[in-house]
Amino acid sequence: MGRRILKETRREEIAQALYRCLLKKPFSRTTIKDIAKEAKLNHGMLHYYFKNKEEILLYFLDWIVAMHLNDFRKWAQEKKLETRSINEALSLALDYAKKKITLNEELAKIFIEVWEIALYHKKVRLKLQYVYKEWIGELSSIIGKESAKNATTLSVATIAFLEGISLFHIMLSDIYPVKDILNSFEKKIESVITSR
Repeated sequence: MGRRILKETRREEIAQALYRCLLKKPFSRTTIKDIAKEAKLNHGMLHYYFKNKEEILLYFLDWIVAMHLNDFRKWAQEKKLETRSINEALSLALDYAKKKITLNEELAKIFIEVWEIALYHKKVRLKLQYVYKEWIGELSSIIGKESAKNATTLSVATIAFLEGISLFHIMLSDIYPVKDILNSFEKKIESVITSR
């Protein structure tokens, strides 16, 4: 394995280690030693791959977005979304998002933490803006097949709703029927697209 490939493999392992650490405690209480231990590396060695904890977090966000976007794009190709009607493609895409992202409790927990960090940390906020821009672009390309005019607005609203549902799923699912609300929303979005 080449040196460059080995370095990228180690960086991904460190990103995965940060993921596991964030499931146990907040980023502010997670140390470089915690991340190194989870990655099965000497903490001094971790500095060979990243300067500091912030750099690990920024890489982590790139890594997790790339992983989920690649999975989505591969899934979209397998489902042949580009050949389907808008309603069918949107329905499949929303179902994918619901199962893989919105109701993924681990991912939701981590992104709640990242949102908090982004409130006070400009680099993290910019990275988070990039994350959402990518997802909005993906959804806009599905919605905007026939008319791109409102695709971005509708995509932003849909993703904002899905993020809110993700938060509700973590915090309030014992009070509100989150899955039923999500299913009802999917039907409403599909009817909005159909009526255009």
